[in-house]
Amino acid sequence: MTKKFTEEQYRAIAKAGDKAANEVYGLIDSRVDYEELLRMEAPNQDNDFYSEFTLYNQQIMAIANPLTRDWAHEQFVEKERKYIWQLKPLFDDDDEIYLKEYENGIISYTINSNHASPLTESKVREWGYNPDMFNRERVE
Repeated sequence: MTKKFTEEQYRAIAKAGDKAANEVYGLIDSRVDYEELLRMEAPNQDNDFYSEFTLYNQQIMAIANPLTRDWAHEQFVEKERKYIWQLKPLFDDDDEIYLKEYENGIISYTINSNHASPLTESKVREWGYNPDMFNRERVE
């Protein structure tokens, strides 16, 4: 069974792998507690993420290992989808407000739907926006 990890989970696993590789024991050693390292590197994950470790340890170890990390990313990480993000209206007469990424990389609002930019959820979160405050439409 193959599991698809999110980008956030991938980064946490990679960070835990780098930390283990820099420990005295090295990357692949029975004395390294990867589940504990993941709990330290990804403290905000739900408990299912940690309990899945034993089910998906081969995929997790492929991501943790710097030599196989790029290959594992292609195999086991979900491709992020892009969406057009429209702010949910607070009142019936509110203007439609969309997110736009400008040339300098800043993400801000626009009221013109033709200027709205397709953005991934992680990019929206990175700029401090709460995705739950938006309606989103998937773009190909």
